[in-house]
Amino acid sequence: MARGARLRGIRVQKSRFRGGGHTDALWLGKREIAHCHNGQVDVRLTRAVVRQFRAELGSDARIDLRGPGFDWILIRVRSAADVERAMQLLRLAMRAALD
Repeated sequence: MARGARLRGIRVQKSRFRGGGHTDALWLGKREIAHCHNGQVDVRLTRAVVRQFRAELGSDARIDLRGPGFDWILIRVRSAADVERAMQLLRLAMRAALD
């Protein structure tokens, strides 16, 4: 979360989701694009981006796709490599939020 908060244009504020351990979230403009809970990161990629990268995302054991029509994915973060993957996906979420 701290690394994501340092990206240009990102601000930290309360998540719009209540419960489930959600507290602070990363926002870009008026969109919440990521939040953490229980060693996991939820990232909002948009439905179009999830559709575009479904095969790649689905083949990554760290990632759970929520199902058809969902724009959020869940990333399990347990190692430095997982953090790097989460940062890649956060940057992708930023581009998607600006489109």
